[in-house]
Parts: sequence; C-alpha cells; structure tokens
Amino acid sequence: MESFLSEYRGPVGPLRRRCPLCSFGPASGRQLLRCSGCQAFRYCSREHQTAHWPQHKSACSKTKEARAKLAQEEHDVRNHAPNYKAFEVSVGFFWDILITRNYMFARFGLIRTLLNLGTFDGVSEALDHALDMLRLGWRDDVGVQKLVPTIMLRLDLDQRCYDFMKSGVTYNPLTFDMSERTSPYLSIQGADPLEYPDFLLRDFKHLNFSTALLLLNLKLLIDVRNLKVTRKVLAQSRLPFELRDQIERDVIRSPLSVKFQKEPHERLLQTEDTLLDHIYKLGSAFDSFVWLLFDPDEELAATYTTDRYPPGSEQEMALSLQYSYPAWWETEGVLDLLNNARTCAARDAEPDFEDLRHQILGTHMELLLMDASVNRMWEYLKFVVEDASYLGPWSERPSEREFRRSDREEWLEDVKRRCGEMDEESSDEMYGQSGDELYGQSSDETDGESSDESGWTDVDSDKGLLLTGLGYS
Repeated sequence: MESFLSEYRGPVGPLRRRCPLCSFGPASGRQLLRCSGCQAFRYCSREHQTAHWPQHKSACSKTKEARAKLAQEEHDVRNHAPNYKAFEVSVGFFWDILITRNYMFARFGLIRTLLNLGTFDGVSEALDHALDMLRLGWRDDVGVQKLVPTIMLRLDLDQRCYDFMKSGVTYNPLTFDMSERTSPYLSIQGADPLEYPDFLLRDFKHLNFSTALLLLNLKLLIDVRNLKVTRKVLAQSRLPFELRDQIERDVIRSPLSVKFQKEPHERLLQTEDTLLDHIYKLGSAFDSFVWLLFDPDEELAATYTTDRYPPGSEQEMALSLQYSYPAWWETEGVLDLLNNARTCAARDAEPDFEDLRHQILGTHMELLLMDASVNRMWEYLKFVVEDASYLGPWSERPSEREFRRSDREEWLEDVKRRCGEMDEESSDEMYGQSGDELYGQSSDETDGESSDESGWTDVDSDKGLLLTGLGYS
C-alpha cells in the first residue's frame, strides 16, 4: 500500500528536472543523464542511476510497455489500408473511425503511466499527449479533459489551466467553427482567473474542473499570504528595494501572482477577499470531494475500470481524487491551510455535540464531528489565513480571538436564556409569594433595599447587573 501511494506523494513544491536521490538539477550546474528506458527520469550521475534502479525498475518497465503498446496501435492505424491518413484527414473526428479507438485507449494509458512517475518530464509529456488527443477527438470520448487542468497546475501553467477550463465548459458543438481544425478546448485565451466562477457554479456537472479551480484559487491565496508575511518582515529591515523585490518574487509560485506583487497593500487585501469568496463558493459546493482529501488512502488505492460514473457518485469523487491528488500534494501550503481551517471548525463545533457524547459511540462521534468540521471549515479559512500573516503572540492570533469571541457569545446567549427563565419563574410565583420570599429574605432583611410588592424590581435589577458586567447595557 505504502509503495503504491508514493506515486501520488512525491516532493512538495514545483516540478523540476532533478535527480531523485539528491535533488540536484540543472540549476546546480550539473548535466543530468536521462533514463533511456522510460525517458522520464534524470540522474546527476551513473552511480545514482544504478543506486536508484531497484526502486525505478518496475515503473520503468511499465512505461516502456505502455510506449510499445502505443507504437503498435499507431502502426496499425497508419497501415490499416493503402494511403490511409486518419491522423491527417480525421482531425476532430478521430473517434468516429473504429480502427482508431484502441490507439486512443493506449495513448490514454500512457498518459496515466507517465503521470504516476511524478517527474517534470513525465508530466510534461503527458500534457502533450492529452492536448493532442483532444485535437484529434473533440468530443473527448475517452475522458482525457478531466486530467488536463491539474496537469497544467502541476506545471504552473495556471493561465492556460483557467483558459482551458473556461473553454471546455463554454464550448458549444453546435456553434463551434469546425473548419478551423483547432481544439475547442483552447478557444479562450487570457481570461481573468479572478472573475466570479459562475460558469462552473451554474450546475455541478464539471467536478474535475471545479476542484481544479478550487485548487488554483487556494494556490493564489497561498501566494497572497506569503506576500503579506514577507512585506511585514521586510518593513522592519533596511534592505535595498531591488533585493526586496527579488525576495517577494521568490515567495510566490504561480506566474499569475506576479501582478499581485505590484499591488499596494489595500489592493492585495481586496484580492485576498475575492479569492476567499470564490473558495467558499466552490469548496462548500463540493465538500464531499474535500472530505476525501483529509483521508485519501483508500480511494487512491482503489481500481476503477471506467471513468463513466453518475455525477456526484462516490466513484466519481474517488476517481477525481486519483486524477488530481498529486497536484494538491505538490502545491505547498494548501493541504496545511485546509487542515488548519478544519481544526478550527472542529474545535468550534465540539460544544454543539457535547450533549450527544453519551448517546453516540466514540468512533461515530468522531465521524460526525469530522463531517461537521469539513462543512464549516470554509467559514474559518479567513482566520487561518490571517493567522499565517500574524506576527504577534500565538495566543492572540486571529483564530484564537474569534474562538474566544464565539465562545463568549454562546455564553451570553445562555445567560440571556436563563435570565428569561428567571422572569418566567418570577411571573409564575408573583401571586403566591412576595419579592422578599422569592429571594428567601424577610422584609426586615431587605429593609432599605428597593423592592415593590411583586418582587419584579429585584429580579430585573440582578439581571441588569449581570448583563452590564458582561458588556451589555
């Protein structure tokens, strides 16, 4: 199980060409050697390639087999009949030719194999194959478009990712000009990734696109958070402007975030609020998928024979997780941010379930609390983001202040409720007891105190003092 899951959990951070044993890459000045078998792994030396072979052998063999199978299927298509040119004359309608279907399945299989390698070369090649398959078959009968957005995010092609998703969702085969011989999934370029994602929220048919857009927004939010922290730290230094500028560039990952670097603080806060709003809308709409992110092992290890499952089904959610989890894992800070938001939500939700603890078994209680925390976590994300850029005492971080405020408000509500019960009790007893008797006092003991015959004044006075002391007038 552990070795299988390692396919989904490689190094955290941007993909780049590097030796798997020492992480040296071209930036270190070393010339990397390429594995001649899979053509997707690179090594700093023959010694490291040999040392890594026991781990790499199985993946290398699978990749060579997938390449050989694709080469054979391509040969069969090209030599199906004399002068047969399906690759040239059937662009866009490739799937309609029966002989091409095994070729498309073989190519899709190679894409999945390359993605499992988790290397820059493997993921880049997988994207090239996927886009070419969509060029050949616009209807995407194999389902390759579901893979593309998170592949692009892994390669930090964030603008292309957003354009691809918007093109795919808004593509209408009835109005698209098929004479252009270009992929409809690349028809939109330069769309604004900060615009309201209504094209995905109108319906819930595009799970893979919606979760990829959620990840993109979280990725940008992490960059905004990093810029805020960096600016606070640099404000206390005397570094030259050029050096500050370089440091700010180094703390952001997405190419889209370069423009955030040029924004003044107030504008950066507006961008943060926009991203938080989009994340709240997308996350709360697909929280069943997010639930799997916190405990993914069983779904990642499952085997599925098709990608055609009913929208919203458990199988669709699990398959979408398999397609996208490497991108979530590699995007540094995102899973930590969600876990922190969920922890805050769980802590705040515990009092709501306190009365049920004696009725529900421990395991079931944990599941109930987890479900509630995932549903509520989006409301706490803002405080978690503020925590990350807060440089004061840990006990005074924004999430702690919010928790204390929320806890105090619940207490005050309880006080108000009990004071209301005091009023009702006073009303019930006022005809049978005097105000002095209500408090267990004789008229001699209360001499000099303000009280009328009904006893209402004392109750109201005590209630007023209690609420005044708690900050209520």
